Amino acid sequence: MEALEEFKKALTVFNYAEKIKTNLIMASSLLEFIGELKEAEAAGAEKLLAAYFNALILEVNIAANASKIEGFRDIAQKLQEAVESLKKRNYAGVQRLVSEAISAATTHGSWAAQLLKEKNLI
Repeated sequence: MEALEEFKKALTVFNYAEKIKTNLIMASSLLEFIGELKEAEAAGAEKLLAAYFNALILEVNIAANASKIEGFRDIAQKLQEAVESLKKRNYAGVQRLVSEAISAATTHGSWAAQLLKEKNLI
């Protein structure tokens, strides 16, 4: 039964880690796009990206609760810092935080991916 629980946890962690990484990569692309906008357009786009980050924080917290992987909370913290940096128009800082969050999601999902590969499920 213990192996089954580990397998279930691996599936949960893998699923959330991949979903979070995908959303972070999209956020990174949106941030690059904002950098190309004119001042007036950028202000509205920043608000939208901040809303996206806040929605993603909720998803990351759900992942932390469902998987019991506290490392997901580190990702949520990085995203909260990214929102604050975005308000200051520190795009380089936001990009750094998003990159760190992608790395963290990859790290937290790597053991799950390895376990699922060993079982030939991915």
